[in-house]
Amino acid sequence: MKLLIKIAMPVLILVVAIGFASFLMMARPVAEQIPVEPPLLLVDSFEAQPVDVMINVKVSGTVTPYTETTLVSEVSGRIIRVAPGFKSGGYFSAGDIILQIDPRNHDAELKRTEAALVRARIKLSQEESLAKHERGDYERLKTVDPNQLSTSDLSFRSAQIAQAMADVVAAEAQLIKAQGDVDRTFIRMPYDGLIREKRADLGQYVNPGTPLGVMFAVDYAEVRLPLTPSQVRDLPLPTSTGGLPIPVQIKSVDAERSWSGRLVRTEGTLDPTSRTLYAIARVEDPYGIKSAIPVPEPLRIGTYVDVVIPGKRLESVFALERHMVKPGNRVWVIDGDSRIQSRVVSIAYADPKHAWIDGGLSPGERICVTPVDNPLPGTRVRVIADGA
Repeated sequence: MKLLIKIAMPVLILVVAIGFASFLMMARPVAEQIPVEPPLLLVDSFEAQPVDVMINVKVSGTVTPYTETTLVSEVSGRIIRVAPGFKSGGYFSAGDIILQIDPRNHDAELKRTEAALVRARIKLSQEESLAKHERGDYERLKTVDPNQLSTSDLSFRSAQIAQAMADVVAAEAQLIKAQGDVDRTFIRMPYDGLIREKRADLGQYVNPGTPLGVMFAVDYAEVRLPLTPSQVRDLPLPTSTGGLPIPVQIKSVDAERSWSGRLVRTEGTLDPTSRTLYAIARVEDPYGIKSAIPVPEPLRIGTYVDVVIPGKRLESVFALERHMVKPGNRVWVIDGDSRIQSRVVSIAYADPKHAWIDGGLSPGERICVTPVDNPLPGTRVRVIADGA
């Protein structure tokens, strides 16, 4: 009996526990099923309004001299004098002597040609005197027997006179050359400018064609600016054959310094590699040498600058940041139901930072500012400005 109780008791407890658990399961309250909406994409937007804007095109280039010269020697000799300012960055006015070549050999050649000219003139005078005497003899003989002589038989030394005259002309030419060689021993600055590079110095022997230095004029400098086909289309550019200059603003890359200039011409051909057209901006007196007012900062040759060119005026356009315009000229517009829609727009002008839209948008429409990866048209969004 005791053994039966020991066996039945655990079974009874297990049955009671299972029954109680089943009762609890059947008596539990049923949870209410509440549908959960997926979270809405949170985006920012702004209201598009048309504006009138003047388009400025910014391009970059390097300042170069308009006139640059490699000065060479025209005569031979040893350099006996060098101006103190003949060094990189030295300034000279037009006509200043920067070098002198030993003139002694050229002075001697000048005296020799002067003497040769004197001899040639004496020879010409002698021939003319002999011709005069021959003409006198002819006239006297003609009075004695006119039938014995004719002018065709006599030349009155015309050949000798012609030879003597040619010798005089040749001697005069040699004298002019010798005088020029003496003057060319003084190497002068061809214009107001700065020395870029010194290539000769005191005591050096030079021959005709020996480079002496590189210099450039400072009356004005130029900046060569590459323009894309779209920029050429949107700018009122002067051509290589005419057109009014366009005032431009030239700025250093750090935008801390600026200078005024003019766009004066465009080159006549496109670059065969980049297919760009180069425009030329000019800056008068870049070093401020001739300015009555001190220049705070000269525009040095070789400076890399940004040039702002005023373009055309756009009316009633919508200004968007460039990243808002997707491939295919599409813009994400948020409609009245807070759903995002794709809209194809017409771009009047664009630069790396902005795009100006002249078609496809209406005043008051909201443009999605937040970058969205591949949204489906009609996707509902939550706009930050709505507070929803």
